[in-house]
Amino acid sequence: MLSALLLAILTPNATPSLLPLTAPTAIAADAEYEKRKNEAGKDTTKLWKLYEWCKEQKKEKEAKATLKAILKADPNHREANEASGNVLHDGKWFTSQKKVDEYKKTKEEEEARAKGLVSWKGQWVPAEDLPFLERGLTRDDSGNWISAEDAKKLAEGWVKQDLTWIDPKEKDKVAQGLWKCGAEWLPLDKADDYHNDLADWWQIPTDTFLYYTTIARDTLTKRVSETANYAYNDMAALFGVKPSLPPVLVLLRDAEQYGSYAAGSQEDERAPTEIEGLSSIHHAYFAELSIKIVDQEIRFENSGVGYWDAVAKDGDKWGVHSVRHAAAQSYVESLDPSPKWMDKVKKERKVEPKGFWEEKRLPRWYRYGACSYTERYFNDITVKSGGDKQWAKKWSVGNIQAKGGLRQLKQIFEFNLDAGMGPDGAKLLNEAGLLVAFIQDGNCAPVTEANKAFLDAFRAGKDKKALDPLARALETAIQKNEAALKTWAGL
Repeated sequence: MLSALLLAILTPNATPSLLPLTAPTAIAADAEYEKRKNEAGKDTTKLWKLYEWCKEQKKEKEAKATLKAILKADPNHREANEASGNVLHDGKWFTSQKKVDEYKKTKEEEEARAKGLVSWKGQWVPAEDLPFLERGLTRDDSGNWISAEDAKKLAEGWVKQDLTWIDPKEKDKVAQGLWKCGAEWLPLDKADDYHNDLADWWQIPTDTFLYYTTIARDTLTKRVSETANYAYNDMAALFGVKPSLPPVLVLLRDAEQYGSYAAGSQEDERAPTEIEGLSSIHHAYFAELSIKIVDQEIRFENSGVGYWDAVAKDGDKWGVHSVRHAAAQSYVESLDPSPKWMDKVKKERKVEPKGFWEEKRLPRWYRYGACSYTERYFNDITVKSGGDKQWAKKWSVGNIQAKGGLRQLKQIFEFNLDAGMGPDGAKLLNEAGLLVAFIQDGNCAPVTEANKAFLDAFRAGKDKKALDPLARALETAIQKNEAALKTWAGL
């Protein structure tokens, strides 16, 4: 038995031994690896050859270490990156597709935000579109925002005339230039007669305002709306932000109708539309109580109210100021509404006037001053070459001078405007406008800086508690620069 075993071991062609590889063989391979590694140093070409040798020798641990050394020396080494399972994207190597996806998402967010876009239901949309999208609106072929129901009507062939949908069977009437007035189709002159009453006024939507008006349509669309648009642009420049939706603007055909709308009518079952009766001291006011009940639901149509009398002597001239002030009131209300007050009215179904103004974030002198600025201190771009584009400012300052000069700034900031003030109430409005004109156009650095801080916080949606100290700081800056104010105004 022993002889047979010795014979098997010593015979050259015998079956290989099952004994393990001798230690000297593994040691030799390790030594060869260290030798090659030292010779390669940081030379990526030699290191890559070392990597290939390691793979041939099935030295996986050393192969991975060699790849790391290559990428440390040259992070963009293609072969080493590919061997490591890295993914090339946008000129950069990532350790996995997941990292690529994360990078894409971050880059997409940065690019979108740089363009003023915001995330909405998995897509990036312009920030100004968000209020419309959240209401379920979509754009039509003309870029106007419409509801899903309206989009359905358009697809079915309906057409819209102002706010009224016209059945496809009647749309040829629109093409003929007729207007749907109740159950009748009327030419424009007859339609103007139909709409010159408060109960049946025109409702004319535009990109800037939604007009509720008894003014003849051509006068409104060709003359009056241009004036309102100038006011819109002045307010946009003043506040640095635009309404998300066109504000409602009520414009009436004469002073008598203006007074009737403000006071209401028992005969016509119309309630008053204002809280404090300020329509009596000016030719424009803000209708805090413009409320309608539609299908048992309370709807607020708070708006500026003015008039443009195209018949009375100089009616159109005074109309410019009334429309400008009313448009500014509608504009500023859209920026500084009273949602809590409105919710309370809807819930309790009764009106507590006081709460409406208590909720405002803008100081009252600033709000009314902005409207007066837009009405009386505007740069008149309609004046032809050689004319005085600053006539409105000079006329307004002259009124202040003629009525005793500028009252104490503290009194303007307190802004105790009251219907019983009569002409002095109109003067207080004018003086508040002068202060805002100085803020906006006076180029007084401390005042400009304080106003910027206030408006930045206002645009950011800060509440009244946060805004009040900034408003006080602005008032202090104006008081400290009263001499500069008077010099700038020519007082």
